[in-house]
Amino acid sequence: MSRATISFLSTRGRAMNIDLKLIQDYLALNLSDVTFEYYLKNTATKVSAANKQLEKARLSFCNNTRNIICMDPSIPVKLSPALPEERRLLTLVPYDYLFNEYLKFTEGPELAHKKTFFRCTHVLPGSPFFSNFLKNFYEFENATFLDDICLPLAWDITSKESKENVRNNLEYLYPEAKGKKILTILTVNQTAPEEMTELFSDLDLKKFLNEIGDNWFLLTNNINLLEMSGKLPFAYAKCFGYMKGVFGFDNLLYFSDMLVTNSSKHACTFASENKPVYYLNYGKKHFGRYMKQYYPDLYLETAGELMTLDYDQTELSEEESHFCQEFAYNTTQNPFSSLKNLFSQETTI
Repeated sequence: MSRATISFLSTRGRAMNIDLKLIQDYLALNLSDVTFEYYLKNTATKVSAANKQLEKARLSFCNNTRNIICMDPSIPVKLSPALPEERRLLTLVPYDYLFNEYLKFTEGPELAHKKTFFRCTHVLPGSPFFSNFLKNFYEFENATFLDDICLPLAWDITSKESKENVRNNLEYLYPEAKGKKILTILTVNQTAPEEMTELFSDLDLKKFLNEIGDNWFLLTNNINLLEMSGKLPFAYAKCFGYMKGVFGFDNLLYFSDMLVTNSSKHACTFASENKPVYYLNYGKKHFGRYMKQYYPDLYLETAGELMTLDYDQTELSEEESHFCQEFAYNTTQNPFSSLKNLFSQETTI
C-alpha cells in the first residue's frame, strides 16, 4: 500500500461520522498527493462467529496500511506497534459508553487500565474531560495527545461562515424562525413510541410556548412533540418546527441558542458554543447518570421541568459555564490545519 495513503477506519456498527467526513474533505483539498481508503465494516453483528472473522479481516487491513484516522475502538489491540513514520489517529467522539467507563473507574479506581486504544499513535480527545479520562484510565503504548485542539465538528459549528450557511437553510424551511433565538429539543434512540409519549406527558406545550415568548423558535426531532403541536391553534406554527428527516441532527448545533437533549455526542459537541445545554432524561443513558451526579442543575428528570428554566438569561450560570469548559477546548486552534501538518509529515517523506 502506498505511503501516501490515508485509511479511514470505522467499526462496531458505525459508519464514518461527521468528524471523519470533515477531516476527509479538508485533507482531500489540501494534500493533493494523498489517496484515501476505507474500512467501514460492522463488527457488532448478532453472530459471534461472523464477528471473529470480521475482526480478523480488520486486523489484516490495518497490518497493510500506514496512516489511519479512526473513531471508537477501531484499531485492533493485536496490531503490531507503529513504525516511527506511521500515524494512527483516534478522534474520540463523546459517545455514551465512555461515560459508563468513566463512572466505573471513578467508583473503582483500582480497576486495571483498559487497552482499548493502545495502538494509537495520536489522540484527539476534543476536551479537557476526555483528555484526563483517557490519561487516567487507559493504557497507551506511546501516544501523543493533541490537547487544546477541538474536534472538527466543534470547530465547524462555531465558524461564522458555516453558521450562516446552515442558518439560511433553516430560515428557508422556516421563515418564521428569522430573527429569533432557537431552542432545540433533540432526543435520540426513539425506539419506543410509548416512552416518548410518557416523556412529554407532564408538559403543557401551549403553556410552554407562551412562557418562552415570541423571541424563541422551538425546533425538535421528536414525533410526539410534533403531534402535540398539531393540536394547537394555527398561530403557534410561527414558533415551532420539526426537523427529523429534513435536517441532519448535527446541523441543529450550528444555530441553536439552547440545547435540550439526551445525547452525550451532541451535548458535548455543543459545549464549544458556550451556550446553555441541558440533559433531558429519556432512555437508559450512562450520560444521564453522569449528568445527574455531576451537573444536577443541568439535569431534567421530566419534560415538565422545561418550564423552570430561565429563557431570559444573558450569561451562563456557573454550572453551565463549567460544563462548557470541561467538554470543549477553545476553538482558537484550527484542528484541520493541525491534522494536515500531522499527516503531511508522513506523506511528504
